[in-house]
Amino acid sequence: MQTIRRFVFLTLAIVLAAPFAHAAAPAKLPAPVIAIVDVQRLLQESLAGKSVQAQLEAQRSKFQNEIEDEENGLRQAEQELAKQRDKLTTEAYAGREQQLRQRFSTVENDVQTRRKALDQAFADSREVVHSALLQVVDKVAHEHGANIVIIKQQALWTDQPLDITDEVLKLLDQKLPKVDVASSAKKSGE
Repeated sequence: MQTIRRFVFLTLAIVLAAPFAHAAAPAKLPAPVIAIVDVQRLLQESLAGKSVQAQLEAQRSKFQNEIEDEENGLRQAEQELAKQRDKLTTEAYAGREQQLRQRFSTVENDVQTRRKALDQAFADSREVVHSALLQVVDKVAHEHGANIVIIKQQALWTDQPLDITDEVLKLLDQKLPKVDVASSAKKSGE
């Protein structure tokens, strides 16, 4: 009985110890070589970032003017209908009022659709800039032998020699001087 216990104990010990006996020692990690990049500055100061921002502002301004024109037209139509209230039959007035409500609804839907299209065009353009930025950061970081790049805004303190932002900005401007914001935020019927 005691030999059976010893056999079971030894077998159990071997089975439990086997995975640890064959496990290789973990590979030693390389020493970190850190670079810092100010992404906010790059998006604001790069030629591509400025290009996207300028186009966005121009499209938003045009969009706002078109919305104001639509709103003025609707207000005028509403005032005209109010003036005609006493001159129209109840049925005729109700019909015109329903048409005006439908026009309000159509304009509201059009504005929402165009606003979403403008927002999507901006997001798509920023993604083009961001993608080029990542490629340039990768290139510059490897040239400096960095194996970690940290966004400046996430670092509490850095020594200036770690910051590669100026170098990245110069290469990004060469690689991507302009991005066209392709917006489908057009008025209905255009």
